[in-house]
Amino acid sequence: MFSLLLAAIPASAQEALTLRLRRDFGFGLGSNVQGTFSFRVSGPDNLERVEFLIDGDIIGADDMAPFRLQFRTESYSLGIHTLSAVGYTGDGRILNSNTIQRQFVSGSSANRVALWIIIPILVLALGGRAVSSWIANRGRAHEDKLAVTGPFGGTLCPKCSHPFAMHIWGINVGLGKYDRCPHCGKWSLVRRVPSDVLHSASVALAKDVGENAPTTNDGDSFRQQLDDSRFD
Repeated sequence: MFSLLLAAIPASAQEALTLRLRRDFGFGLGSNVQGTFSFRVSGPDNLERVEFLIDGDIIGADDMAPFRLQFRTESYSLGIHTLSAVGYTGDGRILNSNTIQRQFVSGSSANRVALWIIIPILVLALGGRAVSSWIANRGRAHEDKLAVTGPFGGTLCPKCSHPFAMHIWGINVGLGKYDRCPHCGKWSLVRRVPSDVLHSASVALAKDVGENAPTTNDGDSFRQQLDDSRFD
């Protein structure tokens, strides 16, 4: 089966000399290159020797597979150059490879091009982080706005169930305080409650105000109420 597949391939394709260019160290963008590169050649099984050329001039040869040759672009003039290879087989045939055109650029030019690529990427990356941080901070600011805090802790009004921070003027009565709710204005005996309970009550209150308020001014009024209840 494999022999039939080989037979179906044209003889010219089987005997082709293929040249590739590999970047070992340096810069490469499109046809612009700078640094250390290598010729890489593949061909028929009886390929014995390969000569490597730049602009038709032989710059080196290799008589052992895998056929390759390393060069530095700094050794040649700046500008467009044509790379090619010539192979010699054991039965005396000469094979010409495909050609590759590259523009050799200076190190400073390569650095400028690299900066034009890197700087936009950095700007996009930093901008994305800034936007993400802004969104996260907005979320935290909203959470902080709903927080009920104070040096004496927070509580829930037994009359209206709204959360508020206990005041310094509250009267200590045993394990609690006799304090005034800033929401309904009534005095009650209250005790400190956990922060997660206060937060849940604040969120529920905010949602209730947002759903029932006919205008956006009521939302501002609620926020003012929360500010008044946070700390006096």
